[in-house]
Amino acid sequence: MWKDLTIFALIMNIRKTLTILLLTVCLYGKAYNDYRNAKVDSLEALLKSANPPKGDDLLRAYDELMRGWLPFDSAKTVDYGKKALALSYKRNGLRVRQDILRRFGLMHYAREEFDEALRYFNWALAIVDSMSHDKRYTQENIDDCYSCLYGAIGNVYNLQDKHNLAIHYYQLALPIFEKYNWLESQTILYHNIGELYLTMGNLQEAERNYQMALKKSEASGDSLMMALGRKGLIKIYKDQDDYEKARRTAEKCYAYYHAHRSEEKEDYPVVLASMVRLNLMKGHENLPLAKTYAKKALSLADSLRFENQSDVYAACAELAMAEHQWQQALNYALHTIHPDSLATSADASCYRLLAEIYTQLGQKDKACLYINKMYEVLNRYATDHYQSGLSQMQVLYDTEKKEAQIAALDKERTLYRWLLLAAGFAIVALVAGCILIVIMHQRKKALLAAKVALKTESKERHILARDLHDSLGGMLSLLRLKLETKEDGAMHLLDDTIVELRRVSHHLMPEELLRSGLTSALRDFSISIPGARFQSTGQADMSKEQELVLYRCAYELVNNALKHSKASHIDIQLMMEQKQATLTVSDNGQGLPQTSHQGMGLQNIRERIEPYHGELRIITNEGQGTEINVTLPL
Repeated sequence: MWKDLTIFALIMNIRKTLTILLLTVCLYGKAYNDYRNAKVDSLEALLKSANPPKGDDLLRAYDELMRGWLPFDSAKTVDYGKKALALSYKRNGLRVRQDILRRFGLMHYAREEFDEALRYFNWALAIVDSMSHDKRYTQENIDDCYSCLYGAIGNVYNLQDKHNLAIHYYQLALPIFEKYNWLESQTILYHNIGELYLTMGNLQEAERNYQMALKKSEASGDSLMMALGRKGLIKIYKDQDDYEKARRTAEKCYAYYHAHRSEEKEDYPVVLASMVRLNLMKGHENLPLAKTYAKKALSLADSLRFENQSDVYAACAELAMAEHQWQQALNYALHTIHPDSLATSADASCYRLLAEIYTQLGQKDKACLYINKMYEVLNRYATDHYQSGLSQMQVLYDTEKKEAQIAALDKERTLYRWLLLAAGFAIVALVAGCILIVIMHQRKKALLAAKVALKTESKERHILARDLHDSLGGMLSLLRLKLETKEDGAMHLLDDTIVELRRVSHHLMPEELLRSGLTSALRDFSISIPGARFQSTGQADMSKEQELVLYRCAYELVNNALKHSKASHIDIQLMMEQKQATLTVSDNGQGLPQTSHQGMGLQNIRERIEPYHGELRIITNEGQGTEINVTLPL
């Protein structure tokens, strides 16, 4: 338990490093250029000159100006970005367009407007999909764009504590970095994946990725990344009670940060805190040396205001506890916690320290208080990070396996028929025939079951095809009309169509549902719908298929409300109990006419829930909105 708490405490310690490193990957791709030296003044002067650039030269100038102003002036960045975006449609500049959209996403990311950031990043991904079918762009250009966007999306999910999704997108970028031997990029992503696994408590994967980061950093000669990787490994070896590995790693890490203490002003105190803990390890205690490191760390913590101060005070509290100086330990420990409203999983280990200290001081009420807070935080953390594991590849694999089984069973059935016919000519053959009849009956049942499964999948595919047709058919028809009549705006509509296709595909098999479960997927879905709100209560043990059915029902009901009810507010509620799960979608629209109760949308939902013995209930009054409940027994 205490080792797990120590791991939780590291979450806040790595946040800033992750942000800086990932932002570097997302902003500058493989090259890591510093655009502070971009000649923005001369470019602006050129635009105002008597002979300003035109066509593609003007597009490149706007792009350079947006890139140059990005770190310094958001107003100019937005202004030049809008001009570049508009011109990219006229010049059909896909590469420039995705760069611009990615930078807009980064601006929202820097403001912690994560939904907007993801919207721009996914829009940019749609443009890169188009680039892959355009002969103007090399595979390296396309790969570079993909890797930057994967890193940026992974960064957003990381700061939202969606660790599995973050790792997924980082791992999408890694093969591209390895393909072109971009060592710095590989080093950073391996390090960050290691940090994420560490926060999740997966020490084995964390160590493997840290070691890969060390290997790549040694190949590139990046001494900072070598030190960062070792800083993470110290924590792992210490939690594994491997003193020798922790000591050797810590000595190299400390040597770097001590030599660069004027540059690494925030990381150096954290390394000193690690040295304090190293000298408190059981069987290897060296209290005088631990005091020396603690004194240095405290001095820096008091003179600087930085994000990881709580780690320094926690280490000093542990040192005071080792010396049985309980009041001093309490003073340090009280510096480590946040207000209850801001408490995170990192506070759990701080609560544990306080509970132990108050116990030693004889204040049992306060000790119990902090034990309760510790378990409350841990329970909340566990609930918020519930994981699920269904993937599209597995679905495709299962479908192909069923088709192969049906083909094999058909062949066997024909063979058994001929054998049974031949066996009818003799008594021995008759006995054999009886046996074969039994076998054939069993095979027939297996064949029927396989065909039913395939028929169900075919029906589901038909529903999905209809969803795509309904969503994209109108947009594609309008696009064709605009192209035939040569109207303006065709390229805008094409981009909107591509984005819509990605959106529909996402909702047909959403990544968030595959990785984090139904509650998280519905919460993300509601965020993307204006006027929608999501609430959930309880917990239930649902199969992946049941989660997918309820998600599809929610998607269809919300779309129906948006298209037909003229609602301004939509409430999505998920109530999970031990024996059933109930999805409720209600709106404040114009109500549902009686004739619509048997409409195609509701019929689709009935067909989805019928195999699971589900129930659909509709409550509606004209002009007073609609409430639809879908209940699945578990």
